[in-house]
Amino acid sequence: MLLRHCPHLLLLLCAGLALPAGAQQLAADKPTAETGSVSPQQSMVLFDQLIAKPMKEALRTLPQARKRYQAGLKPGETFYLTTRVIDADGTFEQVFVQVLQWEDAYVQGTIANTLQTVRSYTTGQTLEFTTSAVYDWTIVRADGSEEGNYVGKFLDIQSRLDRLGE
Repeated sequence: MLLRHCPHLLLLLCAGLALPAGAQQLAADKPTAETGSVSPQQSMVLFDQLIAKPMKEALRTLPQARKRYQAGLKPGETFYLTTRVIDADGTFEQVFVQVLQWEDAYVQGTIANTLQTVRSYTTGQTLEFTTSAVYDWTIVRADGSEEGNYVGKFLDIQSRLDRLGE
């Protein structure tokens, strides 16, 4: 496991989220970088290496998820894209963005989780970004179950495995 080979990756926190009702299943899927023995830029590179495989699967399945979103979700379903916000000092945080509009490569939505690390963004803030900035996607169903969230599920498992070694 990458974390065993790169213990400084432990600086990346998988903090819980305060999400809208019905979206609590996304908890603990939001990585952050804080200052420490490595720079925010180094943390980002290491984190990107860690999530490369689940992110690849998320991006592979993104076109089908987009078609479902554009065809109209079932009542009670919410569609999120995961992207990254970065402060001027390089501190980053992955955020769940509730998609409001998606045309061509352009997405508009609102930050759906409580931010833990970055300071220049706020919950509920509107973001506009291109699909090249997407890391993952999630559909939260009315019953709270989720589909997608490949990176988030991977981070949940990684966090559990890391706790086993404590």
